[in-house]
Amino acid sequence: MEAFINCCSIKILAALPDVSNRKKFTSRKTVSPKNVKQILTMASEKEVNLLFKSSVVLSSLLFPFLAYAIPDAKPQTSVFDESGVLTKSSVSYLEKTLQKLKETNGTEVYFVSVRSLPYGTEPEQYAGEIFQKWNLGEKDVVVVLANKIAKAGVFFGQGITSLTSEMSRSIGEETYPFKAKEEQYSSAALDVSNRLVSILSNKGDPGAPTLVRENSSSNFKSAKVTEQQRSKYVAIIAILLVVAFVVPMVQFFYYVKDE
Repeated sequence: MEAFINCCSIKILAALPDVSNRKKFTSRKTVSPKNVKQILTMASEKEVNLLFKSSVVLSSLLFPFLAYAIPDAKPQTSVFDESGVLTKSSVSYLEKTLQKLKETNGTEVYFVSVRSLPYGTEPEQYAGEIFQKWNLGEKDVVVVLANKIAKAGVFFGQGITSLTSEMSRSIGEETYPFKAKEEQYSSAALDVSNRLVSILSNKGDPGAPTLVRENSSSNFKSAKVTEQQRSKYVAIIAILLVVAFVVPMVQFFYYVKDE
């Protein structure tokens, strides 16, 4: 944050018309928020507006580096939701499930949910960076859930034998996106956990979810059935027409026969 203030202050100082004031502040190694206030007082309204526009651009460039607040050390919990999109119930379920897996075969799985990734970084690559950063072991697994792009990345130690690269790729590109694309992040995270735990527990890979579609067969009648029904309706209409003409004529002749 201090670096950000310094960068903004440089923009202000560059806009100051008074060279003496500019030299006064640039001689200092750092610029505090108090100094920024003093600098703004000396700047004109036009210069402050120019500064504001420059600061917005600068903050947009610096924000990605400030946003990834991934801890340097391994966290105490198995779920780290930096994005804040996972519900409390889903986090609780994940932690209990992963704790049970750890007690069963010693495998530790860490879920890291982030809004977006550093520029040019793939989810699997980022998971590997976190794995190295936390100095994890051979039986550890890191799962990165990148919500903005609806993808996941899995990185695991050499001691994990039941999980293959193909499976981990499928989890990241098929299992998680299946619901994450609809912004159902908690449900998508649970799907990843259920599939991963099944694999790591040597119960087999249930595979990626499949879209179950309703029977889309046509409800239109065939030409043969349509022709049969049309013939039936034609016959009924013909009978009705005959009755409509014959009955009135019979009645008419009945009344006039004696005349």
